Amino acid sequence: MTATEFEELPTDESGRTELDEGKVVWHSFYDLDAGACGAEILFALADYARAHEAGNVYAASPGFELSEDTVRAPGGAFVRKERLAAVHRKGFGKGAPDLAVEIFSPSDSVRQLMRKVKQYFAAGCHTVWIVYPERREIQVLEAAGADRLLGPGDCLEAPDLLPGFSASVQSIFG
Repeated sequence: MTATEFEELPTDESGRTELDEGKVVWHSFYDLDAGACGAEILFALADYARAHEAGNVYAASPGFELSEDTVRAPGGAFVRKERLAAVHRKGFGKGAPDLAVEIFSPSDSVRQLMRKVKQYFAAGCHTVWIVYPERREIQVLEAAGADRLLGPGDCLEAPDLLPGFSASVQSIFG
């Protein structure tokens, strides 16, 4: 299946679907704790984006067409102002967001998540944040190769992508 065909499918209300190299894959909805963590990150990103006129923040699993046969729906995303015209359009975003926020859920496996990360980076994504609600940790992966695991005593930052952005990991998990 192509991304165009996938975009024309009716919405499945029993879960979230993505297109992984031509195959439709299903993911369960997040639980409330995971949803709250995701919301806290997106609130902090939205505040930053507005204050710095930096770009757009997208919530609620927006679809991004990473290739002609792959559409991913991160839990949240950020696209820099300079790239908005190229990415933002009606329907799925064209290409990868600059920042993808993935929230680890019971239906995920680390292997599946790392596959998504590779696809994001291959399509031009700069940074991926993987939120682990049960462990209260956030993994920060960058296309340049950096990989950091942050705990409650750390600050979530992305200096190359979001200069001046900082959010306490503890505050994200409440």
